Amino acid sequence: MPSVYVPENQPDQPESTTDAETTPLVFPPLTHQRLENCSFSSWYPAFRSFSIKSKIIPLSEDFVSYLNADKVFIPGQSGISLALSDDDDSDDDDQISDMEKFKALQEATHRQAQESDSDSEDEDEDEEAALPYFPELEDEIARTIAEYGGEVFPKLNWSSPRDASWIATTNTLKCHNAADIFLLLKSSDFIAHDLTHAYEDCSDESGEAGSGIRGRPEKVELILRKWFDLAPSMEFRCFVRDNKLIGISQRDMTFYDFLKDIREELEEKIVDFFEERIQGKFPDPDYTFDVYITRNRERIYLIDFNPFAQKTDSLLFQWEELLTSLERLPLRLLPSEEAGRHMQQPFAFNRYPSDVTDLSNGQTVAEFAEAFYKKVQASAV
Repeated sequence: MPSVYVPENQPDQPESTTDAETTPLVFPPLTHQRLENCSFSSWYPAFRSFSIKSKIIPLSEDFVSYLNADKVFIPGQSGISLALSDDDDSDDDDQISDMEKFKALQEATHRQAQESDSDSEDEDEDEEAALPYFPELEDEIARTIAEYGGEVFPKLNWSSPRDASWIATTNTLKCHNAADIFLLLKSSDFIAHDLTHAYEDCSDESGEAGSGIRGRPEKVELILRKWFDLAPSMEFRCFVRDNKLIGISQRDMTFYDFLKDIREELEEKIVDFFEERIQGKFPDPDYTFDVYITRNRERIYLIDFNPFAQKTDSLLFQWEELLTSLERLPLRLLPSEEAGRHMQQPFAFNRYPSDVTDLSNGQTVAEFAEAFYKKVQASAV
């Protein structure tokens, strides 16, 4: 999506049609291999010494099928699916705030078992056998979480479930157990896209868009990254064309006043990092990469690679600038709070499912929680 940012000291564009509006942008062809090169397990081994510590876990076809299934089942040690509890202690309702009720509703999705009905024991045993159960994967996840200090950040080959953070009790991607991870993966449109439409923008050698035959990666992998409380203000996206760094953009679309005072230092550190660590070592000449600079500005971490393609967010740049510039553009920051208010917030259109926004219209938190609970219960029947 094009940026709505207007660089400082640049006059507004006239309303009349411009060449940029009539001439299509020509990107390097996005082939299957170029997309594969940005898959986490493709680049991490070569760059792990200055990236965040991570574990790559291959996923079974059974688990991929579980992720693709319509219903939301959270596997547990008993193999029984989780559902929102219908226990209702109405005597305590008056003493619990609306927000506490809503948080309690979210936390109910993490419960690991549900008592079976003694009147239908045989039926329950048949149902349990058909529900997802991944003890080996859960054990490996538990070992990795323990190794990484009790908190991890999950993603698949390319995407993290950032659009589903609303469903987590922390409103972040910080996960403490397998149930946290499975719930985020099952709730994310980004994850669903990786599993079914990852290659839809790719082209074959002929350059014909959409001519590739793959729908999903041959190997689906779960990546668990050690959790750090990163400062969003210190995340930056870098754009590389023909193996040359041509642009650096602030990653978080929020105005941070202190950044302007250290702009030159930040730009110098990122350029040095690229030339020493990245340039010539990634297999493609055109790509983007994200970095994080620590608060004391003494260390830079490589976070991720993405294709140099229109599907990648150009943030504070226009893609036309990045495609046509003959030299590196200055580090771009939001110049003011007003500019930040005009930027589209990430996932504004897909952060919450339409069912949730429909149910929440004009309701208190408690009313929304009750309606959402009934909706989930109805869909589980």
